[in-house]
Order: sequence, then C-alpha cells, then structure tokens
Amino acid sequence: MGFKLTFLVGFAAGYVAGAAAGRERYEQIKTVSSKVASNPAVQKATGTVGAKAGDLGKTAIDKAGDKLPKFASTAINKAGEKIPGVGSRVNGSNGTTTPETYNPPPPDTYNPPPGTAS
Repeated sequence: MGFKLTFLVGFAAGYVAGAAAGRERYEQIKTVSSKVASNPAVQKATGTVGAKAGDLGKTAIDKAGDKLPKFASTAINKAGEKIPGVGSRVNGSNGTTTPETYNPPPPDTYNPPPGTAS
C-alpha cells in the first residue's frame, strides 16, 4: 500500500511540474513554427512541393490506367488456366456449360479429426 501511495504522489508531482514546463515549451514551439510558416520562402517552397506532388499523382494515375487493362486480362487468363470453368464465366458468358464440357468438381474429401462432430 505504501508503494502505491508513494507512486501516486510522485506521479502527481511529476505531472504538475511537467505541465507547467510543458506549456512554456509548447508556446515557444508554437511561436517559432508560426514564424517559419509565415516566411515567404517557406510558403513558396510549400506551393512548389504541393504542385509537384499533384503532377506526380496525375502521372501515377495515368500510368496505372494504361497498365490496368493488361493486368486484368492477364489475371483472367491465368485464372481460367488454373481453375476449370472460371475463364468462361469471367469473360462474359453466363457460366453455363454443355454436357460435353462439364467437369464435375472433385468429391469433398474433408475428414474431421477423430472425436469431433461434423
């Protein structure tokens, strides 16, 4: 019990002392940052960086838009190769198959562990 009381008293004293010093330092940082932000050179640099970031964003969107159709087409083709029947459904058909092309899925081979209910 004595340890808890000592800890709480120390915590409270540190909090009060830190809050007083913290507010003073906060005001100092706030004043300096306001001066820096209002500097014309900093404002110009901020505008330049913002414009460049916007241009880079547009370039990235354009490049992604150019490559996306090829990527999607490749993904569809690969899925069609790996998963029977998927390619035809993805490529716009209704997914129905004729009896000659129908391959039933393999039987469910899941065996639950002994002693568990399925």
